[in-house]
Amino acid sequence: SNQRKKLRIPLVSPLVEYIQSVIVPPDDAWRNRQLVIWGASTLVCLLVPTLTEGFARVNWLPAGGMMGYRGMPGMADTGQGYNPFRGKRNKKHQVQAIGIAVFFWVFAKSIGEKIVMGVPAMAASRSVEWFKFALVQAMMGSLCLFIQTYKEGEEGADLMI
Repeated sequence: SNQRKKLRIPLVSPLVEYIQSVIVPPDDAWRNRQLVIWGASTLVCLLVPTLTEGFARVNWLPAGGMMGYRGMPGMADTGQGYNPFRGKRNKKHQVQAIGIAVFFWVFAKSIGEKIVMGVPAMAASRSVEWFKFALVQAMMGSLCLFIQTYKEGEEGADLMI
């Protein structure tokens, strides 16, 4: 443990520890829910291409929302009128989730762009925007599978937002 203290890099170590703390492997219910949400929205945009552009601009938002409420008390009570999107979303862990979503979304968009534009058949296709969108959706969905910023017992004060 003394060895570990010496190895701490001031800025990087807390970040790495934080990232490790928010990675939570999905259970079957969460995995299936993510598959449905991300899969269905991606397919809808394939069927109605005009929706793709709008969706592609905001798909960080549901990602942040889902990562921010995952694991919160009451998450399973969907039948009892529980709505994760109701009320102010300014708990510390929710703001962190949106931050992670936006940061990752920017990264995912550039990766999607590189991959699609690197494949001539895809780049020349009429569905070029959808291909990029689908890749970003897959990456955002994968992120949502594993990230949970809420920690048990951390109801936390609202941030001043």
